[in-house]
Amino acid sequence: MQESRSFCIFDYFLDGVFLKWEEVEGNCPLLVPGEDRVVNLEDGTKITAKVVEIEGISENEKRVYLSSGTSRKPKHLWEH
Repeated sequence: MQESRSFCIFDYFLDGVFLKWEEVEGNCPLLVPGEDRVVNLEDGTKITAKVVEIEGISENEKRVYLSSGTSRKPKHLWEH
C-alpha cells in the first residue's frame, strides 16, 4: 500500500516580479490577504511583505502576490 503525501506549491511574486517557488509538505498554511508573510530566499535573505492576493492555479499550487508597500512602479527583471 502506497503512502499518501500531501503537499502544496506556492509561487511568490513581489510587486509583480517572480521571487521564488516553494514546496510545502503536509498541511498547507492558510494565507490571508492583508497579513504579513515572511519568504526565505535561496541566499538566506528573508523578505517580509503583505499578501495582496492568492490565485489558485491547481489543487496543489497557488500564486501568492505580495506587496512591499512601496508606491514605486515595480521594476521587472527584464527592465534595465
